[in-house]
Amino acid sequence: MSSRKVLHLKDTRAQFARVPSLDGIRAVSILIVMFSHFVASNVFPGGFGVLIFFVVSGFLITRLLFAEQNAANGISIPNFYLRRFFRLYPVIVAYTIAVLALFMVSGLRIDWWEPLSALFYFANYFYAYATAAHPGAQLMPFGIFWSLSLEEHFYILFPIIFVFLRGRPAALSVAMLWVIAACVTLRLVLAHAHPKLLTTYWFYYTELRIDSIAFGVLLAGICESHWARELLNFMQKPQTVCASLLILLATFLVRSPWFRETLRYSLQAGCVATLLAAVVFSPRYRLAQVVLNSFVMSTIGVLSYSLYLWHFFAATVLDFLRLPHIPLIGIEFALSFVFAAASYVLLERPLSALRHRFGSRTA
Repeated sequence: MSSRKVLHLKDTRAQFARVPSLDGIRAVSILIVMFSHFVASNVFPGGFGVLIFFVVSGFLITRLLFAEQNAANGISIPNFYLRRFFRLYPVIVAYTIAVLALFMVSGLRIDWWEPLSALFYFANYFYAYATAAHPGAQLMPFGIFWSLSLEEHFYILFPIIFVFLRGRPAALSVAMLWVIAACVTLRLVLAHAHPKLLTTYWFYYTELRIDSIAFGVLLAGICESHWARELLNFMQKPQTVCASLLILLATFLVRSPWFRETLRYSLQAGCVATLLAAVVFSPRYRLAQVVLNSFVMSTIGVLSYSLYLWHFFAATVLDFLRLPHIPLIGIEFALSFVFAAASYVLLERPLSALRHRFGSRTA
């Protein structure tokens, strides 16, 4: 039996099996975020790294729901929520305790609304308000939870919508197209009515940004639909991939705040979904697949959730230490990986057994 690593999937239909390249794509996402925070935010687009996470998340979770439906002729909504809880919450609690302990030891003031915004998933609304109402104010390191809050708002309703639509790929795809259209329309209306908000974090509101997750859901729906096979084949063509890369490049070159906060998110998410389809299902992109499925990229991808949170804590620790005349970039990366590895070994991996009890599968 060949031990050759599978680099792409021949069957687009959802199964309880690991999807090649996804860990590598997660690695790319978290590295963009970390380079943005540790090196230069004007060079490395951290927000784009988060957007990639959104698209991958929508694709993967929807694919797992389709796989569960195909295997059991239905899905368990309570089990879905329990899987999400054990996947995310233990690390969130550990991070919150670590930050509060650091602030207490340092004698710094604690604004309890900030940890509460992380624990109860309203950080995207809280920090959008706080940064607009108190520009330049010193905030605790819970702003990183804006993206997790947005995701969980989506996933509170998504399994209910999935069941309501009876898991029909076509109906789900149409619903996601409506979500995408609604998000773009709301952003355009808000940008027109309140142009001063274009330079704030107001556009991190859930109702303005879930289109990125919806693109991932839409891709998963297309993969399950016989009528959409031609579309999926079109997305994998070299011409389509090249066009997506050029559009992505253009979205970074256009510096207009209006464009950034209205159209760019959807254009980028659509391009990411197209590239995701190509690298996961087509044999044409072997070089990218070899890199994405390498041991290093796969390992970073496995740690990506812990890295996403703990790299922010690592930066806060080093900021408190105020180490003079020491290049911090290497230390920030090293400390982030130490914290993330400890979090994965001590929390994520042991709790994976609990998730399996509620139907968790790798994909």
